Amino acid sequence: MRAKGLLLLILGSALIAAALLLGGCIESRTTSDLRTHPAGWSDPASADFHGTRVMAQGPEGGSYTQDECLVCHRQAGPGVVRVPSCDACHLGAGGHPPDWMSESSADFHGLAVAARGDRPCAACHGPDLRGGTSGGSCYACHAGGPSGHPDGWVSPGAATFHGRRVAQQGIGDCRRCHGGNLDGGWSGVACAQCHDGEGDD
Repeated sequence: MRAKGLLLLILGSALIAAALLLGGCIESRTTSDLRTHPAGWSDPASADFHGTRVMAQGPEGGSYTQDECLVCHRQAGPGVVRVPSCDACHLGAGGHPPDWMSESSADFHGLAVAARGDRPCAACHGPDLRGGTSGGSCYACHAGGPSGHPDGWVSPGAATFHGRRVAQQGIGDCRRCHGGNLDGGWSGVACAQCHDGEGDD
């Protein structure tokens, strides 16, 4: 019985020592030791840029699936090699900057849409911008979808009627999406579709 106890103690000690050595080895590895991605994976100018791949294949398609990414890029427990989560650089896995939703930020999504239009968004959010492969619909936050306009924007009796906003702030902000001459711009909606131009700035 005593020999059996001694054998169990030796085996237990050997297992603990092996676990510590293995744990130390894992802890000492860095992401530069991991050769899982092509050289240009973090370079936006590269054909191998991860953002380009995710946009082309979707988060669940192609050779890099979301589940494959999450094997390494999730919050891991102690003793596991640390690699950045998507959230370290992006607002989640969507690829947007962390302050994409902050109106006071230079990276605010409304400014990006006003400058470039909503067509780049369609790659992930779908042609109707109701979710696509991302699952994030513009309509979840904006009653007017990608326009960003609230409910009642075209209803004269509503507190949010666009005419009230124009009377208070002018049409300068409208030009970002509807064009310098308000002839449609990237939005494709010209003010003249509803207004004859009289009384407009």
